[in-house]
Amino acid sequence: MSGADYFVSDVHLAPERPRVTDRFLRFLEFASADARRLYLLGDIFDLWVGPKQARLPYVQPALDRLRRLTAAGIEVHYLAGNRDFNFDARVNGGPPPRQLPEVLSVEAAGRRLLVTHGDLLCTGDKAYRRARRVGRSAPVRFAFGAMPLALATFLSRGYRRLSERVVASKPRREIAIDYARVRSFLQGHDVVVSGHVHRGARYRVDLGGGRTGEFITLGDWLREGIYLVARDGRLDLRRFP
Repeated sequence: MSGADYFVSDVHLAPERPRVTDRFLRFLEFASADARRLYLLGDIFDLWVGPKQARLPYVQPALDRLRRLTAAGIEVHYLAGNRDFNFDARVNGGPPPRQLPEVLSVEAAGRRLLVTHGDLLCTGDKAYRRARRVGRSAPVRFAFGAMPLALATFLSRGYRRLSERVVASKPRREIAIDYARVRSFLQGHDVVVSGHVHRGARYRVDLGGGRTGEFITLGDWLREGIYLVARDGRLDLRRFP
């Protein structure tokens, strides 16, 4: 199938952000005109506590629009973010995966891309990495899926508020991108594409021996709708108005 490949991250859909939801729904309608594949690189939802969340009013329109894309023959790939790794709604009309992928290798615009949410690239924050392992463990996933939605949401939001305060107090070097990890991801790839840092930017990465790779970070949708489109041999960062 011909067409463009779209890459989006960090939309952070939440009930208190109707304008963000409206912008994202308009973007999905816009992309449906020529999309071949859509890659959602995590944190599309501000949090995802379990399958019961799929029936909430602010969630249903987004899921319906994504299902419409897949019904039209557009591939939709959802990667795990640090806020929505529990996502298991049936976007593609089939059974949800047991665990969302954290990295994917993609051929797009004549280049080999490695796409990921981005938190795997922040290796200096040891406390976060420990919390990450606990939060994604089978017992914790099961517990959140089993408890009432209101309680699971309350606990998740409380943890997020605490996490944001802790992150704000950490030295910048702890939460910065580890370019040694980026270089390792570029072995066998031309470009690494990630979200997580809430900044749309492009970087040339020296791989040694006269070789370079490219690192592209996608912006968040809380301020501007930054996305990446691969078409006709080009990778372009764009802002959706």
